[in-house]
Amino acid sequence: MIIGVGTLIITWFIVGSADMSSVVNDDIAANVLLSIIVVYGIHIFEALAGLIGIIKANKKSVLTLVLGVILFFGNLVEFFIHDQDMIQIVIHAVTLIVPYLYLHGAFMNWKG
Repeated sequence: MIIGVGTLIITWFIVGSADMSSVVNDDIAANVLLSIIVVYGIHIFEALAGLIGIIKANKKSVLTLVLGVILFFGNLVEFFIHDQDMIQIVIHAVTLIVPYLYLHGAFMNWKG
């Protein structure tokens, strides 16, 4: 949850930090807007999954297990997409820790 909310805030500051209207045409602006919506959607999903995980922390729940699988494999795919930039590889390797812990905890709660 903290990572999702933190990333939302960072993205909001980065997107609002510069006026690019003189450089960007309508096609690029539409693609950028779609990208921003997707990024916000992913991080809102991460924040909601974290909140649901906190609420159902002491209960057996298939929902938290499914959310953990989605979070972990989503971040795993993102890890393998960035194969050129070493900084992004390291960042995504580190950010795999939280979804793994979420998935592990959800599995242990579901198991019993």
